[in-house]
Amino acid sequence: CKDELIVTDGSKYLHFWDPSTMAEKRKIPVTRLSGEPAVEMNEIEFWRGRVLANVWFEDVLLVIDPETGTVEKEYDFATLWPKADRAKHGADVFNGISVSEDPNVLYVTGKQWDRMFQIELLPEL
Repeated sequence: CKDELIVTDGSKYLHFWDPSTMAEKRKIPVTRLSGEPAVEMNEIEFWRGRVLANVWFEDVLLVIDPETGTVEKEYDFATLWPKADRAKHGADVFNGISVSEDPNVLYVTGKQWDRMFQIELLPEL
């Protein structure tokens, strides 16, 4: 993934573009742990050699091998700020990932959330 831009379009594919020409170099289908295609991938970040992707309208974060498209881990954030609680605040879906200067720390948030959560994922991922 060196010298490639990684793009998602909501389909089951991750697209890899040449940053100079913006031409697609390759694309790979992403498969969830269930064996189903990973559709509705939305916000993505490159972290520790893996692609992190949230799934639109799910409180889930996928850890994807960018060479094979295999989802290696699925983190369920449904209890981070439960939908019923955030609805009271006018907040919408889980949708926001940010890396930090600390390689062990990520930040997650959502649409119209008034808060951000600092998280650490398992060390091997």
